[in-house]
Amino acid sequence: MACASLAALPAGTDTKAAQKTPWTTLAPQDREVLAPLAPDWDKLPGYQQQRLMSAARQFPKMRPIQQDRFQERIRDWASMSPEQRKAARETFKGLRKLPPSKQHELRERWLERKSEPQVGSGPERR
Repeated sequence: MACASLAALPAGTDTKAAQKTPWTTLAPQDREVLAPLAPDWDKLPGYQQQRLMSAARQFPKMRPIQQDRFQERIRDWASMSPEQRKAARETFKGLRKLPPSKQHELRERWLERKSEPQVGSGPERR
């Protein structure tokens, strides 16, 4: 859920037609915003690169809280394994099928859990 914006595809996106963009050709400010993704950038599908570049261009216009959330999500996404990314995409797809009221309820519960003090670490924590 933390990476929902990274997992979503805009309507009408042709995943085959999106051209890949090498990391070295990105604008310096875009590389700075997307830095956590640098090691995997050239492996990302073109449509995902395009979406991320678009988000990076919007970054300076975001409010500070939005910038913090975006950077957190980029770091979280970059730290995930391919299996975790796939699971996140599938979870997001399932959440999008829920009624808006249920989506809101789940988002509120997630935000509450996220704001609770974190005690311990590892798989035993839920």
